[in-house]
Amino acid sequence: MAKKYWELRQAQSHAELAQLAKSIIDSISLPSFSFPLKEETQESKGTTTYVYENNATFPALYDFLAEVLHSKVPIEVKDAKFGPGEIIVNKHDKDRADSDLGMAVKELQELVHAKRSEILSKHAGTA
Repeated sequence: MAKKYWELRQAQSHAELAQLAKSIIDSISLPSFSFPLKEETQESKGTTTYVYENNATFPALYDFLAEVLHSKVPIEVKDAKFGPGEIIVNKHDKDRADSDLGMAVKELQELVHAKRSEILSKHAGTA
């Protein structure tokens, strides 16, 4: 969805952009939302690194999130850095990192959801 968002943005299709932005934000805001992470992690120098299943990357999603949150990539929330190829948590113990990651994902969801009306208004105003 995020890749399509950027393609539409290039094409200046604002009505479709608003609908797609709404879909992305609503998907991320769902309580059941989770990143597709591999079970195995890498621990090094006080951090735990999570990579996405099938070595996937999500550059368009993170560009979208950065735009919505007026941030830069990687997106820092609590002790986590969310990036297109990995998520890094500033904890060396996997159990603590898992817990912190869960809290950071919830906060990311809340931050994105809080920007929902702003991003929809932005695209509605340019239609």
